[in-house]
Amino acid sequence: MTVTTPPPVQTTGDTVDPFTAEILRNYLVSTVKEMVTTTVRTAYSTCFSEGEDFTCGLFDARGNMIAQAAGITVHSGGLSLPVRHFIQKWGDDFAPGDVIIHNDPYTGGSHQADVVICRPMFYQGTLIGFSANRGHWTDVGGMAPGGWSGTARHIVQEAFRMPATKLYVGGKLNTEFRALIEHNVRFFRQAWGDAQAQIASNITAERRLQALIDKYGLATVLQGFDAALEYSRRRFLKAMEAMPNTTVTAQDVYMEDDGFGGGPYRVTITITKTPEKIVVDYAGTDEQALATVNCSESVARAATYTPIIAVLDPWVPLNQGVIDLIEFRAPKGCLVNPVYPAPCFVCTADPGDRVSEVMQLALGKLLPDRVMASSYATGNNLTAGGYDPESKEEFVWYIYESGGCGARATKDGNSGEWHIMSNCKNESMEVWEQRYPLRFLRYELIQDSGGAGKWRGGLGVVRELEMLLPTTLTANADRHVLPPPGFFGGMDGTVNRFSIIRDGEDLTFKERFGVPSPGKFSNIQTRQGDILAVTMGGGAGYGDPLERNPELVAWDVKNGYVSRSRAESDYGVVIDASGDVDQAATETLRSRRRLVATA
Repeated sequence: MTVTTPPPVQTTGDTVDPFTAEILRNYLVSTVKEMVTTTVRTAYSTCFSEGEDFTCGLFDARGNMIAQAAGITVHSGGLSLPVRHFIQKWGDDFAPGDVIIHNDPYTGGSHQADVVICRPMFYQGTLIGFSANRGHWTDVGGMAPGGWSGTARHIVQEAFRMPATKLYVGGKLNTEFRALIEHNVRFFRQAWGDAQAQIASNITAERRLQALIDKYGLATVLQGFDAALEYSRRRFLKAMEAMPNTTVTAQDVYMEDDGFGGGPYRVTITITKTPEKIVVDYAGTDEQALATVNCSESVARAATYTPIIAVLDPWVPLNQGVIDLIEFRAPKGCLVNPVYPAPCFVCTADPGDRVSEVMQLALGKLLPDRVMASSYATGNNLTAGGYDPESKEEFVWYIYESGGCGARATKDGNSGEWHIMSNCKNESMEVWEQRYPLRFLRYELIQDSGGAGKWRGGLGVVRELEMLLPTTLTANADRHVLPPPGFFGGMDGTVNRFSIIRDGEDLTFKERFGVPSPGKFSNIQTRQGDILAVTMGGGAGYGDPLERNPELVAWDVKNGYVSRSRAESDYGVVIDASGDVDQAATETLRSRRRLVATA
C-alpha cells in the first residue's frame, strides 16, 4: 500500500506547559485503558472477554497515533496504517456518528480476523481525531471455521475481506453492508456483538476527550497531543544512543514449510543505525508465496518496532513520536510486504513472531546483552468446528497458546509465557467447558523442554482436550520441525507439536492423517473421544551450559524443570541421591567436557 505521510509533528504556536502536558498525556493513556475495559465488559466472544485479543488506540486528525495502552504487540504501531488509509480515502468527509470497518491486509490491515472499528471524534463540530479498536473476530468466513487454514492458496479462500467502509454514516446503520457481513461469517450474532463492543469503546474515547476539552480548552488539548508525541520522540532519541552507529545484517529461516512441501522461506534484515533514526531494510527477503507464509506490512512493521523498542526503552509511551524514528523498508511483493492474491491470514502468528526473531538475531550484533534467545515463536493457532445435535447449533472454538521463551544475558527464559509479539491472556477452561463440547484433561509444563545454557530457556507446555463430539480441526503453525536456535553457545529449544491421541496411541497429524505438514492442515475430521494434544516448544538457551551455576541446575531438578540425566548430559552437573550437587563429580565432569570442546 502507499501511505501519504502526514506533516512532521509541529506545535500550533504556543506550547502547553510541561506540568499540564504530563497531565494530558496520562489522561490520554488512561482513556485508551478505559476503551479496553469497555470492550472486555461488553464483548460476546471469549476471544475478547477472556483472551483480550484486541488493541485500542487514539489518533489525531492527521492520523498520528497519540496513545496506545498495552494491547497486542503484534498491533504495535500498525494501527496508524489503516487510520491513514481512511484519511486518504475520505479526506475530510467525516461526520459525527460515522463508524468505519476494515480488515484488508493490503491497505493497512493485519490479518482478516483482526477487524478494525474506527470512529472519528468531534468536539462541537470540529474533528479532533480518531479512536480505533482492532480485535480478533472468532470467525470471518473462509474455507475453514475460525480461519487459520493451513492449505489456502489464495486470499479469497481464507476469509471475508472487507475494504474500508462506513458501517454507520452519521449514526445511521449501513444495513446493506451489515447484511453482507451476516452472509459471510459463520457466527454473526457473536461477531456483531463484538463489533458493538468495539464501537462502545470508540464512543467512550470520544466522551472522555470531550470532557477533557471542556476543562482545558480545544487549543490546549491539541497542543497536548503534540507534546505527547514530542516527549516520546525525545526520550527514544536518547535511548537510541545506547546503540552503535553502524550497519548489520541477519538472515534466518522464517517459515520452515508452506503446508504443501515447499520451503523453507527466508527473511533478510539489514539494520542501519544513525544518530537521527534506525532504518530496517528487508531487501533480499524471499518473494511472497501462494501459501500461508506471508506477513502483511502492518504486522511486519509491528514485528520490526517491537524488538527495537524492547532492547532500547520498553517503557517509552508508544506513539507516532517513536514510530517515526524507525524507518521500515520492504520491496513490494516480498514475504513481508505482500500484494494480492497472497494469503495473509496467519501473519499475526508465526510470520510476525519469526520476523521479530530475525530482528533479535540482527540486534544481537548491536546489543548482545539486551536480546533474548529464540522462542517457540508460534501461537499453534488451531480452530475447530462442528454441529451439536442436542442444541441443533454449529459450534466453533479457537485455541492459541503460550510456550517457552528464550533466555537472556542475565535471566532464564519465561516458561508458559506469551511470545514478545503477543501478550494475550489464558482463557478460562471452565468457561470453555460450559460453551463447547470438549473436556480439558491436562495442562502442564514439559520437563527438559527449555534449551540448556548459562541461562536456561523457558519451558514449553502441553494441553490436552477430549473431543465430546466429532470435530473438524484446522491449524496453521510453524517450528514443528526446526527448533529455536540457542544464542552465544546456548542449546536449542524444543519444537512445537499437534497430535491426536486415539486408543492410547499418540500420533502427529502428519503421521495419523498423512497431511504434508505437521503444523499446517485444514478440515481434519476427528472422532468423539479423540484427545487433541497441543504442545508448545521450549525456548533456547543463552550462553555456555557449562557456565551455569550448579546450584541453579539443582534447583531445576528439584522442581521438575530438568531431569537428573539431562543435568549431567547438558550441564555437566552431577546430582546426588539427596538432590544436592556432587561438587567433586561435577568439577571432574565439566573439566573433561571443556577439554573435549577445546581439543
